[in-house]
Amino acid sequence: MYSRCNILFILLSFLFMFSLSLPSEARKISLKLSASETKEEQEEQEMTAGSFMVASQCESCNNGYRIDQVTFAGFDKKINSSMESFFITNHTDRTLTAIALYIDYLTPDGRQLHKKYYKLACNIPPGETRKADIKSWDTQHSFYYVKSAPPKGGGSPFTVKFDPIAYYLRF
Repeated sequence: MYSRCNILFILLSFLFMFSLSLPSEARKISLKLSASETKEEQEEQEMTAGSFMVASQCESCNNGYRIDQVTFAGFDKKINSSMESFFITNHTDRTLTAIALYIDYLTPDGRQLHKKYYKLACNIPPGETRKADIKSWDTQHSFYYVKSAPPKGGGSPFTVKFDPIAYYLRF
């Protein structure tokens, strides 16, 4: 009769010999874990790494910061342009690393034409302003910003309203 140790030794020896006969690819064990599933999640982690989010007017909730400490100005979009541009000013004492916002596109009398969500990576030092360029919602080149130069061949004017959702400041 075999003892328990002998049976265990035979079983382990058999498993070891069996594993040697497998192709090397079958024996490999991958322990690599992906931190993010999608490209968007990876980009978001890069934008906000080492940053904290400010998402309301509640100073006590946001370490003394408010959502209105980041402002927008100087919007521009000509009728034939596929890009829109505007300026972002950081009125905080920390570097701004990203901002999430909605832009409402409105007729001059206030009727909504379109609304789009943007999350922009940036690097705006405290007290400074940077220009942001984004792809235009107007893919057919039918609209122009009301304060841009009016086109010769017609087109429809629009205005914008910025609605910031959150911004990220470097620690």
